[in-house]
Amino acid sequence: MSEMLSKNLKVESEEFEKPSRVRWWLAFLFFLIGLIAYMDRSNISIIAKPMMEDLNMNKVQFGMLASLFSLGYALTQIPAGIIAERIGARKIVLFALIWWSIFTGLTAIVKSHGLMGLVRFLFGVGEGPMYPGNAVFNTYWFPKQEKGRAASALLAGSYFGPVIAPVLTVAIFQTWGWEAVFYIFAGLGLVAALIWYVIGRDKPEDHPFVNRQELKMIMQNRTVKAEKKSGAPWKQFLKNGRFWALGLQYFVVLYIITFFLVWLPTYLLEARSFSLSSMGFAASLPWLCIFITVMTGGMISDWLVKKGKSKMIARGSLAISGLLIFAGTMYLAAYASSPWMNVVWLTISLGALGFPVVTSWAAVTDLGNEYSGSVSGWMNLWGNLGAFVSPLLCGWLAENIGWESTLLVSIVPILFASLLWFGVRPDRSLT
Repeated sequence: MSEMLSKNLKVESEEFEKPSRVRWWLAFLFFLIGLIAYMDRSNISIIAKPMMEDLNMNKVQFGMLASLFSLGYALTQIPAGIIAERIGARKIVLFALIWWSIFTGLTAIVKSHGLMGLVRFLFGVGEGPMYPGNAVFNTYWFPKQEKGRAASALLAGSYFGPVIAPVLTVAIFQTWGWEAVFYIFAGLGLVAALIWYVIGRDKPEDHPFVNRQELKMIMQNRTVKAEKKSGAPWKQFLKNGRFWALGLQYFVVLYIITFFLVWLPTYLLEARSFSLSSMGFAASLPWLCIFITVMTGGMISDWLVKKGKSKMIARGSLAISGLLIFAGTMYLAAYASSPWMNVVWLTISLGALGFPVVTSWAAVTDLGNEYSGSVSGWMNLWGNLGAFVSPLLCGWLAENIGWESTLLVSIVPILFASLLWFGVRPDRSLT
């Protein structure tokens, strides 16, 4: 009798126990991983001038380093997505962290142009699996009404990285020289790899700290249909115009974001005559703005889904609004007479792109479900082809037609991307 009573009390206590929030702690860890990744990626642009002087590089040669990074990153997207679906997020993200941290450190060691290009290419290969791995993680760990906020975590960390990277990088450079920047950031990546290995898991049902209530809530509402036994249906995907529209619009978005990442510090120094110290603060403001819009964009998108709005409204209208705001404010930035007014308009411009970024990654899980690794790899392949083109083309444009015209040219593809969202239509999955 007493045993039966104790069992009943245990069952009742478990029923009224609050759900654990392990998924959000792991999402916060992805925020930190994204923070480190984008600090590693953006620090080279902060110290571009001293690096170019030491290594005798011109703008086109320096832009090639960023392009080679993006090429390595792009080429790994589809393979990384397929591998992440098969081996899980824990292993693929661990591999990525260790790999890219090693090549971050090697950036400080090599001095020849050829070897530097190879190191930055392999650095891109290492960072490549991060987002496909996160997409697979989010598919299994988050219910459908939390997909937007889940996508925000890694993205917000990524865009908060360049907020603090200018100040931190300039401080390290002024104290120990530009080589120390890469050594310190490499160490941070290896620490993050150790933490992820200890607490990360592929699925909530495998994690010892997920209680029954959290697991039940996730399992009842996640969009994974079943444990898949075969690979993604690539022939079906490639025949679908929505699949192409998703990739092509992201090509444009990352083309523009990479311009800010690679050339904004140099633009502020050369075209707007900022000092090195004031440039660090000014260059961080656009990234602070996109960090805020990525965070709020995910919440707004999820709120609209919860209210019963279509995903075309929840994802598409938010993305299109951000793209159109970018077009208007970039025009104003190009013709701003005051350097700080120019920074204000650039801040709003980059911030507006936070909406298409976060909704693109939410749409990946909407469209891909259990194949979200492959769909995210496809989208990020196109995005990083845009990132490959951007440093070279924008460097060439700045050399030949000037910075003002370079800003204005960026408006044209953004308008094209806004039209492509009418082709994405994330209300139905691709399978």
